[in-house]
Amino acid sequence: MDNVNNMNKGFLAAAVSIAIASPPVLAQQLEEVIVTAQKREQSLQDTPIAITAFGKNDIDARGISSVKDLSLFAPNVQIAESPGGSTGATIAIRGSATINPAITWEPTVGIYLDGVFLGKNLGGIFEIAELERVEVLRGPQGTLYGKNTVGGAINMITARPAEEFGGEVSLTAGNEGLVKAKLRIDTGSLGQVGEGMGAFRASLAYLKADRDGFYDNVYSDPTAGANPFISPDPGRSSEFSDLDSQVWRLDTQLDVTDNLRLRYVYDASERDQAPSMGQLTDVNPAVFDGFGVGFLAPLLSLYDTDENERADAISNDQAGREISDIEGHSLFVEWDAGDWGAMGEVSFRSVTSFRDMEWSDTLDIDGSPMNLFTSTRAVDYEQLSQEFQLIGQTDSVNYVVGLYYFEEEGNVFNPISFFGLFGAPFDNNEYGMDNDSIALYGQAEWRPSSLEQLALTVGLRYTDEEKDQYIIHPVASMGGVGAFSETGSDSWDNVSGSLVAAWDFSDQVNAYLKVAQGWKSGGFNGESPTAETFRESYEPEEVLSIELGIKSRLWDDRLQLNAAAFSNDISDMQFSVFLEGTGGAASTVANAGAATIQGLELEAALQITDNVRIGLNYGYLDTEYDEFIELGVDVRDQKDFPYAPESTASISLDWAILQQDWGKVDLHVDWNFKDDYVPYTNPDQNAPSQIDSYDVLNASLIVSEVRLTDDVSMQFGLWGKNITDEEYRQNTIPFGLWTISYYGEPASFGFDARLNF
Repeated sequence: MDNVNNMNKGFLAAAVSIAIASPPVLAQQLEEVIVTAQKREQSLQDTPIAITAFGKNDIDARGISSVKDLSLFAPNVQIAESPGGSTGATIAIRGSATINPAITWEPTVGIYLDGVFLGKNLGGIFEIAELERVEVLRGPQGTLYGKNTVGGAINMITARPAEEFGGEVSLTAGNEGLVKAKLRIDTGSLGQVGEGMGAFRASLAYLKADRDGFYDNVYSDPTAGANPFISPDPGRSSEFSDLDSQVWRLDTQLDVTDNLRLRYVYDASERDQAPSMGQLTDVNPAVFDGFGVGFLAPLLSLYDTDENERADAISNDQAGREISDIEGHSLFVEWDAGDWGAMGEVSFRSVTSFRDMEWSDTLDIDGSPMNLFTSTRAVDYEQLSQEFQLIGQTDSVNYVVGLYYFEEEGNVFNPISFFGLFGAPFDNNEYGMDNDSIALYGQAEWRPSSLEQLALTVGLRYTDEEKDQYIIHPVASMGGVGAFSETGSDSWDNVSGSLVAAWDFSDQVNAYLKVAQGWKSGGFNGESPTAETFRESYEPEEVLSIELGIKSRLWDDRLQLNAAAFSNDISDMQFSVFLEGTGGAASTVANAGAATIQGLELEAALQITDNVRIGLNYGYLDTEYDEFIELGVDVRDQKDFPYAPESTASISLDWAILQQDWGKVDLHVDWNFKDDYVPYTNPDQNAPSQIDSYDVLNASLIVSEVRLTDDVSMQFGLWGKNITDEEYRQNTIPFGLWTISYYGEPASFGFDARLNF
């Protein structure tokens, strides 16, 4: 901790020194970025939290359309598809991650769509038709948000219906047969809808995207018919990692009076596509021998590939399928209540939301045409949330008080076949839950009139969660465990808080010290291998975070320099450990002990000339277990820290090449780096799963504001993602007998055309 304090002091001194340095001769100022992370509109620079924000122009230039696209652009943020799927998200912020995609797990990082908490990361990767702004908050969140999360929050904010009639039509074409079409129509204000009622407006958006698979599933028999376990060739034609997606969005707003607004939003997303390619990258003959099937190891090894080279095709007995169907209904009530005397100007907000998800997949996860492992998951999940917020402002105080209720119900049917080539039956596993949560939270910022440079913020939250869960585990297939059926109920409650002291050194430079607690409730392991491990529910995880940050606009607002140093002390740390060779995708869950995560984050933007801006972000992580109890023994020196690369970095260039009466041309280039990391806690699983460092280069060239008439304009764009075709792994599934690897997407290129009216 002394090292962190010394590091923080040196960091603050260096930043203040930069702030008073002589300015160079530069040009146009940087634009101000407005965020709503604290439930009110604020400049990014006045918000005393570590936050990265992307506006509409950033979203277009970087091609951000879902949560997954954010992984490269924020320090100490790691987002990847969950192993085996293309719509589940594995998200880590500052080294805190939820590795297991099972719906019984609480997410470490909260995903919010227009303020609505999305209960599960499964199905969390979906296209959003009208994404207007994204905010990535790092560190524990709870005194301003409905759900308490220990790692951070990702806020996705969509565009509201416009007050004038208009819309857009866009078309994208790219390699691998990519075709994406989008239509949005705004009705504009339709005037009063009834006597005594205000104006009504609405928007309707539809997006359709199709793409061929990046990889092929081919029939391959290197033994020329000598291997009797190869499944017959059905004329392989299926692909992996294709795209077949549809998105709908209806957004309506009624201004009942000048002070009262009602907004209803319906959103839906459908995907029906092949899952990601699971490439065989390791075979362990010794484990095959332990199962008494050592003769299979050399046959499987014929399909083993180099872990450093992404294959163009593999040979599976089936390609599998992944289907996601999500619907959401949200009702927002906003009332500007006016002056309430000592409580100041007050507004009231209600958010009611219901979301339903039906998700399923079929996976062949052995990287060969032999039927060694097949898994099917069918998930039915729904959530209901109600949030009330009272937001007020006086001359010296801004405050938020909230009441939040959340309930969820989910059921999973998970048949698994292990060594099905021997006729082993499917192990028809089932599990599910019925959970309820209620929370009361509040936060107040006070600026004393006698010392306006100082801002003190205090937050407090009370949470109570109840969980009823079940598991049904029939007789397992070869290598599995016996039958059992269990139910479990438990409840947990917590009081956590936050304290922020911020100081304005000038109008351009401010610093803050933040102390915050995060809490993640306990639960039951839906993938328990035994009845005993299910009954032993795991306890809540707690985080104490200390963060020192500085935000500055220097050199006549031409240089923005934001930085943060933090230390997270984690107690009762929850870990899901994948069990090798248990006849299925079983896991154990435990409160391993304690850990300390320290780090630095730097975000900078420099307007070099009127036309050129460069950006830089860098994140550094230092992770250490203080305790890791396994079978009563502290094995902290024998464990790895997953999804925590030591360094992440990104450099971007935005160049306004020209602006003429007929339009303007803008170039964006970004280079992004991820240090090496591991996806699991056990070193023996990471031995074949080590993720090497990699870098990705993206670019876009956009011609916009091409005016056709006074009301109609066009925009054209050329873009490329991973244009150097970097081959890199993102995660793995280490079965013990073999390891399957999943890779980042290869190079993709495309052309956009958009008509705005």
